[in-house]
Amino acid sequence: TTAPDTTAPDTTAPDTTGPDTTTPGTGTNITYGIVHPTAADEVVVRLGYFGGLVPFGMAFENVPSVLISGDGRVYTPGVTTAIFPGPLLPAINVRTIDEAGIQRVLALAADAALLQPPPEYSADLNIADAPVTQLILNANGSTFTHEAYALGLQDPAETKARNVLNGVVIQINDLEQLVGTEHLGEDAPLEPETYRFQARPLTVEELGGYTDPVPAVVPWPDSIVVALADAEMCAEVPATAVGTLFADANERTFFSEGDGETATVYQVTAAALMPGDRC
Repeated sequence: TTAPDTTAPDTTAPDTTGPDTTTPGTGTNITYGIVHPTAADEVVVRLGYFGGLVPFGMAFENVPSVLISGDGRVYTPGVTTAIFPGPLLPAINVRTIDEAGIQRVLALAADAALLQPPPEYSADLNIADAPVTQLILNANGSTFTHEAYALGLQDPAETKARNVLNGVVIQINDLEQLVGTEHLGEDAPLEPETYRFQARPLTVEELGGYTDPVPAVVPWPDSIVVALADAEMCAEVPATAVGTLFADANERTFFSEGDGETATVYQVTAAALMPGDRC
């Protein structure tokens, strides 16, 4: 027969000191256990997609599907009316997320072993021109970047690692279900403080090829100190200098720089500068 348990009961007093809220360094918070950045311009979680066969400018203006900043804000794409030509600026919404909500997202990543160097996500896929899913996690003093080509485009995914990543991506894309609405604020359109933009000069032939509707050509304002000629790759400009110029423009609004016959017409791609963005 089994001998009776004669181990003395545990008489250790319970810990009533509460969670450790010390801040081990600037921009960190361990109130709920997983250290993460807390500055407004820092990224905690960024889920997005890049690559694929896209026209000029689309890759540049691409915004993440979910971005959580250190100060507890969530950026997601806004609703864009299905009209042509569409607006120049991609619509972006922002809402708050509390610390418990952030910790729920990070706990999901930790449980899936994503808060560590990424595994191998390659697979033998017969899919061309698909995007790459990218999930960036900043936690416990490190950055973990997970990237998988054509993730979720075949059912099931080809490897265990891809299956796990795809499952996490699906849940992060549905934050209300993942963390609960009580941990999220109301969605509102983002009011940018800064824009990033790039400009591509158009030839006379290219400009003449745009019809139905014919493009509107708008002079580049002198109030914007960054010249279009200097924004081939990327430039930043304060929203106060831009005013409503970008908001009033659409995909067939082009901008001219210079005088008279020597003026150059540019196609401009622009988007709000978000946490983690740098030109």
